[in-house]
Amino acid sequence: MFRLKAIQYVGSSEKSLKGVNMLTGRMEEKMNSMKGVGRVPCFTVPEGSEETSTASEDFKENILGRKRYVDKTSILVPLLKRTHETTFFLRPRRFGKTLTLSMLHYYLEDTRDEKLNAENRGLFEGMQIMSEGEFYVGQMTQYPVIHLTFQSVKGDRFETAYSALVSVIRGEYHRHRYALDEGGICPEDKVYFKKILESIVRKEDNPLPVSDLVVSLLRLSEYLASIHGRKTVVLLDEYDVPLEKAHYGGYYREMVNVISPLLQNVLKTNSANLQFAVVTGCLRIAKESIYTGLNNPEVNTVLSDSLSDALGFTEEEVKNLLSDSGFPDRYEEMREWYDGYRFGQGGKTVIYNPWSVIKRIEELAANSDSIPSTPWAGTSSNIIIRELAERGAASVKEKAEALMRGEAITFRERDDIVYSELDYHDDNVFSVMLHTGYLTNAGFDGDNLTAVIPNREVRKIYRDQISEWFRGTLGTFDVRKLYQALERGDEVGAKETERILVTRFLASMSYFDSQEAYYHGVLLALLQLNEGYLVTSNREAGKGRFDLACRERGFRRYAIILEVKCSKTSKALYADAGKGASQAKTKKYAVEVLREGYETVITYGVSFYRKDCAVRLGQKYTQGDLDGLILARKKRR
Repeated sequence: MFRLKAIQYVGSSEKSLKGVNMLTGRMEEKMNSMKGVGRVPCFTVPEGSEETSTASEDFKENILGRKRYVDKTSILVPLLKRTHETTFFLRPRRFGKTLTLSMLHYYLEDTRDEKLNAENRGLFEGMQIMSEGEFYVGQMTQYPVIHLTFQSVKGDRFETAYSALVSVIRGEYHRHRYALDEGGICPEDKVYFKKILESIVRKEDNPLPVSDLVVSLLRLSEYLASIHGRKTVVLLDEYDVPLEKAHYGGYYREMVNVISPLLQNVLKTNSANLQFAVVTGCLRIAKESIYTGLNNPEVNTVLSDSLSDALGFTEEEVKNLLSDSGFPDRYEEMREWYDGYRFGQGGKTVIYNPWSVIKRIEELAANSDSIPSTPWAGTSSNIIIRELAERGAASVKEKAEALMRGEAITFRERDDIVYSELDYHDDNVFSVMLHTGYLTNAGFDGDNLTAVIPNREVRKIYRDQISEWFRGTLGTFDVRKLYQALERGDEVGAKETERILVTRFLASMSYFDSQEAYYHGVLLALLQLNEGYLVTSNREAGKGRFDLACRERGFRRYAIILEVKCSKTSKALYADAGKGASQAKTKKYAVEVLREGYETVITYGVSFYRKDCAVRLGQKYTQGDLDGLILARKKRR
């Protein structure tokens, strides 16, 4: 058995500190009552350890490997009180969610091997949870546990992602394969259990049926509860990854139809077998029935006051970690680079990025003269941020530039994300950035939120990456050539416009979800690059609404009207573009623009399908056509 030392802070409370001899499970006094000292551990570390490491997110590996561990075991208290049957912890990537679930796993799971259970109990000696009382200590290694991560559930096609999901669930069934030798499972259930175990050898064109998959976690929880005689604890990490990847892969609806019932079945209609569940992720996915109907769930986000310090490092934890690592003089540097997150509605809880703090200590251990880096920047692809930034409207760009100047921005906060309804509005863009760690709370009234860039690391990420995402595709595009083609007002100009959009612009972008709103936003952002034109969107015109209008500033020689469509197949592109061109003509969109004094108004229909498009010329009007258009419109009425 190894001994652990716990870092303590001076406080004002009086508390009797108890420990446990974990190898025997027998309670014993480890510390005497200490007047004036309240036990608030910063981190626990095997004596003699000199290493802080990010090499593993497995709790047991870190403790047995004598790595420093910031003690977050107090999170067990509200979970074991079972105030909520399901708790969602939503934080930015690399904020300790995976390691926390690993800790919960080792604390709670009854492995059916008493020697292994005793070893796992020994991991927690000297930690904060051991001073919380006999009830909490008595819960150690008492429950069957289902523990999965959806981090790897992704792919270019639904079939690939589905196969990855089957593999993850099959792995958890394999971990509990002892259930096949127990008496608590009937023969029919053993057939199903073996079917899941054999699913890994199935081909993509003959996968495990969805009807079997969506009840797999429910049935496993039933089997384990029956065998153990205790309800099952469910731990699920990165629950939102499959939906995010599916959205950008173009198979979102198919994946929702799997993930939603899979989670509903085990979390929503399973009180007989579920002790409690802890689910982690980055974003709250709304309107997909994942949350609906759950029994009193807690959704804990960066704006929640409760457990606001459960993930990430507090100031005192960072100070003590630096001191124990031999770098107490680097605190100000650490604060400048990796502090700045304000969690809770009032933003009162100061949190450091834990991944970056530990990485920085590793850098200092290797070279004390090294310059701080931005390790968090490479921990996630952040596709959702990039896509929202690429298609953002002018107001998004303006606010992004204000942030990079060190200013605060204000927006209507959205803590629920509906992928199918995302658009380029700044509320969506900056709400996502808040919940993914690129912004932090500087003031929140329950509706509107004021946000700032949290620290120097993220500011550097903005400068080096996000600013490129906003400007990258658009900023390197010579929009003058596009306008020159549009101003021709003939079939040659239409074909040239199509060629430019396909080969020079769309080819360098990811397609979003084949939504007209996305392409509308892309064109709007693109056309606004030409300061010689005023670009407006969806204004009343003629007998209906045109999508986009570009008016030449000053000279009033040209105005260009674009009607945007979204095709369901590539074969429909040409016809759909033609419908857009006809619509602009039929609804007399040019009338109001000609009345404003523009010499020439040209209309086009544009239709998109993924990374392809078609452009059809509508009509080319001059001032001499205005009276005729007005007369024709009156006759049609």
